[in-house]
Amino acid sequence: METLTLSQTGRVVTARYADPPSNFVTAALIRDLDLLTRAVEADPSVGAVVLTGGVDGRFLGHAEPSALRDTSAMAPRLPAPLLQIGVRALDLVLRLPGADTAAERFGGAAGVGAVWAHRWRQTVLRMNRSGAVYLSAINGPALGGGFELALACDLRCAADDARIVLGNIEILAGLSTGGGASQRLARMLGTARTLDLLLDGATLTVRQALQAGLVEAVVPPAELLEYTCATAARLATRPRTAVRAVKHSVYFGASQPLSQGLRTEAAEFLGAASSATAHRRLTALVDDVAALGDTPFLARPQNWRDGTRVGRKYAVPDHGSASLPAPS
Repeated sequence: METLTLSQTGRVVTARYADPPSNFVTAALIRDLDLLTRAVEADPSVGAVVLTGGVDGRFLGHAEPSALRDTSAMAPRLPAPLLQIGVRALDLVLRLPGADTAAERFGGAAGVGAVWAHRWRQTVLRMNRSGAVYLSAINGPALGGGFELALACDLRCAADDARIVLGNIEILAGLSTGGGASQRLARMLGTARTLDLLLDGATLTVRQALQAGLVEAVVPPAELLEYTCATAARLATRPRTAVRAVKHSVYFGASQPLSQGLRTEAAEFLGAASSATAHRRLTALVDDVAALGDTPFLARPQNWRDGTRVGRKYAVPDHGSASLPAPS
């Protein structure tokens, strides 16, 4: 890999992004994230992924400025409805085998930009559909695309540092958001607050983000990675079939009309319940109720929460194994 350094401890993979000095989001990073998320989907030994910055005091910045300027220079001046049709058509074409590589190699700046946008969308959606939990350990400013990648993670932890700000500053450069912020923030904060932030180009401190519900924990900087990895290790004990079902219900069911969303949730419940992993864990639950005379989630919850109650005996891989990509 060109931009990510990977390490795995137990079921947790940590990915550190380093492109000093500014850690801008680049096409190379998106290519590596695409490779990483594909490998995670094929590797049942991974239950969680932690994304963090590998440059001191930097998480991920906004997109690389010259790439944004090139995008502006080549962007077609067409009405939004036609552009939406074009984006859908481009996504279909770039899904064809080898199409993305050919576009990057022979399409010039336009080809690189098109593949960049396509890979970004496919990668973050793969994260949201994944049976692994994605967490961001925000150890520095997260602006623009960097903030959008953090929002694409399932959980966010941030260092308690007044120098760290989070937000979408695209409008200050004459742009709209392009990596998902308008959609994710509207779902998390509501329409009015999202418009307030995006139209102003405002940034939030980590404490403000915590209060708004955009990060789940704020911890001392020296403890950030340890805390995030410990959280990841606990969540990595959850069965991937059930994690995938929960995420699909939340990310894709919650935006549907209520009746349809309830059907989506019911289908995901049945899908998870039919797995061998669920059957074995439910057998352990029945055994505990018989032994304790009550549900263990009240009588003895800790070893269920930390994953030690259901050990190797009950662990069933969801699908075949594959190796994670090695750094280049």
